[in-house]
Amino acid sequence: MNSISNDVISAGLQKLNVSNLRPQQEAPLGVILSGADALVLLPTGGGKSLLYQLPAVLDGEGNLTLVLSPLRALQQDQVAALTAKGIRAAVLNSDLTPAQHTAVLQDACAHGGLLYLAPEQLQSPEVAGALAQADIVRIAVDEAHILAQTQDDFRRAYAEIGHFADTLPRRPQLLALTATATKADCRRIRDSLGMRDAKTFRTPIRRSNLRLSVKRIEAGKHGKTLETIRFQAVERVLENWNGEDSAIVYCPTVKMVKALHRWLKSRGYAIGKYHGKMKQAKRKHAQAAFMSEKTPIMVATNAFGLGIDKSDVRMVIHAGLPLSMDGYVQEIGRAGRDGKKSRCVLIYAKSDFERNKRILSRAGGKKAVRRKLKRLYALHNLIDSDGCLWREIEHHFGEKKQKRCGKCCNCVKKRK
Repeated sequence: MNSISNDVISAGLQKLNVSNLRPQQEAPLGVILSGADALVLLPTGGGKSLLYQLPAVLDGEGNLTLVLSPLRALQQDQVAALTAKGIRAAVLNSDLTPAQHTAVLQDACAHGGLLYLAPEQLQSPEVAGALAQADIVRIAVDEAHILAQTQDDFRRAYAEIGHFADTLPRRPQLLALTATATKADCRRIRDSLGMRDAKTFRTPIRRSNLRLSVKRIEAGKHGKTLETIRFQAVERVLENWNGEDSAIVYCPTVKMVKALHRWLKSRGYAIGKYHGKMKQAKRKHAQAAFMSEKTPIMVATNAFGLGIDKSDVRMVIHAGLPLSMDGYVQEIGRAGRDGKKSRCVLIYAKSDFERNKRILSRAGGKKAVRRKLKRLYALHNLIDSDGCLWREIEHHFGEKKQKRCGKCCNCVKKRK
């Protein structure tokens, strides 16, 4: 590709234990290896991390790639995998002691490789000062859709990444990677980072191996509470689970996570729970149990799943309406990462929509609330549609609608 020989690229792939590039990786990688900026949208599990790891492996001694990522678990997993292959990589975060923090920073600045950190770290004068003296050749922003949300007061440090890049003695290559972004989001990402003539690569968002279903529930039947009806609906879906692969059940609140976890555990399911209010050690333990198949079902809020590299999730269930179309698509993307058939079932009640409107209306100023409600209404349009669900998702993200999938609940109804 470009000035780098195929033999050199093959050697780098071999070092990463990658036998072949995926078709959707080839075009963006060609541009990235030429040194140009790039915005890449690949589905969850599509191989985004290779797009900055391979160039870093091919770099010379002392060249540093910064990987700005929102989740510590993702950072630590990737660094562990890289160092096991003999590739120089490190994590810089607040879990380190001051002495460890300084040592990791100095080593990365002196010897290069990949340094994983949250963008909040860049706000430290010690970190910014040290990195200004390093030979930073590349900044990769993972989960770049967050950049489009910073105007809503979400992780404001992301909004400063572009400014940080401009303050460096030599402007580095900028890469932005995400699974979901509308056309408007892409513009905001490019503007925020100040990406110069960045080429955008968008892989179709549709995943043909994911079968989507929407189920509406109603309270008041046989005197049952809405919670009981919701939990019974989740259990009916889990009856089709094979008991061997993994499943994730997303709940909109911590309270529901706890209650549904108790419900399913009392019925004999090997199940774990995960939410943002748990202590970090407990979250880490819950994630490890899920990854090792000790608890193959995870009940969680949307705090779980970002960056989780588990290929055999055969079922993603939403036990309530998510807050946005973007969040929904991110979460169903955790199913079937190995390309095998998997089910995604959204269970909702009419009251879920009003609850979400109340939550979002309390979050930020008028403009921020409008933007968030627009994403919620997009999801409402999806569940209210009698058309192909994948075509509705494609419309939201500004993609050309493909033919009907023939597999979602609406397509199956029409076929019958």
